[in-house]
Parts: sequence; C-alpha cells; structure tokens
Amino acid sequence: MKYIFLVHLISNSVMIGVILITQLITYPSFLGIDKNEFVKFHNNYVRNISFVAVPAMTLELLTLVYMNMNINNLILMKSLLILIVIWLVTFIVIVPIHNNLSKRLEIEKIVSLIRYNWIRTVLWISKIFIIIYIFYEEF
Repeated sequence: MKYIFLVHLISNSVMIGVILITQLITYPSFLGIDKNEFVKFHNNYVRNISFVAVPAMTLELLTLVYMNMNINNLILMKSLLILIVIWLVTFIVIVPIHNNLSKRLEIEKIVSLIRYNWIRTVLWISKIFIIIYIFYEEF
C-alpha cells in the first residue's frame, strides 16, 4: 500500500506542477496571443498538455480509489471527494470553455477560464496536504 501512496503522491505532485504552470503562465498568456494565431496555438496547447495531464489525472484517480477501497479512513475519503470535485469542474466547466476557444478567440472565455481554474488550483494544492498527512499517519 505504501507504493500506491507514493504513486498517488507523485501523480498529485505532477498535477500541481501542471496546474500552477497552467494557471500562472499558460492561461494568462492566452490573452496576448494574436487573434489570427490563437486557434492554432490553443489547439496545439490542448493536444500537448493532454499527454501529461490525462495520464497523471487518471493515475491519481485510480490510486486514490484503490486506497479508499483498502483503507478505512474518513480523511482519505474526503481527499477522494476533493478529486471528484476537481474532475467535475474540469469536465463540466473547463473543457467546454476550451471547446469554445478551439473555434475562436473570446477574451471573456479566457478570463472565465482563468477564474474557474483557480478552483482546481486551490483544490489540488489542498489535496496534497491531506495525502501527505495520511501518508505520515499510516506509514
């Protein structure tokens, strides 16, 4: 189980790196891209970031579900709820905004993307503190 915890901790850490770079650098840079180049730039970004984010998010979810099935810990369960909220925000809010931006530059959509993404940023960072706490309590 310790190995699963470590894999989970690493995948959570990767996602914190991804979300911080996305939140603080990438999304704000969308505002400075030439409107004639934006759709191409955006679509390249989405395709390329998916090679990192999708495997890390999937691994993070699978390891956390596995841990919750094998460890009876209310705090660990709360960590899973946080991750579920992150996934819901991702697929209900963030992905539809990206789908709109894949067709045309809309400044208000980029501003919304930046604002809504703070939810995921704060949740992912909060979640790792919970995981680190549980890791030290369990092992």
